[in-house]
Amino acid sequence: MSFYTVIKTELSSRKYLICALEELKKRGEITSFVANERKDTVEIDRDGDIINVIKEKTGSYQLGGDNRVVGKFSNRLKQIYAYESIKDNLPLDFEIASEQETEGEIQILLKG
Repeated sequence: MSFYTVIKTELSSRKYLICALEELKKRGEITSFVANERKDTVEIDRDGDIINVIKEKTGSYQLGGDNRVVGKFSNRLKQIYAYESIKDNLPLDFEIASEQETEGEIQILLKG
């Protein structure tokens, strides 16, 4: 028996959310996702588990779905969201020299 869970996040930029989902899809952590711009929702398929991402009136996104899946996925999505935000907001005199991920921790080496 599983329960439906809703997790509120502080993720608010649709651009970084979509970039993070593209990165997760590229890494094979999600199967697919469908974004509905008009309703500002995203439906994520994670190997048969469906996770819904909905923008609240406060401007932040919330994740909803199976209790066993949403908690772990929420943490990973926040991590990749931050990673995409950092990559996009690097000052012009810096670039990423190398990226490495070990045990769910992403390390970025910058050169400037």
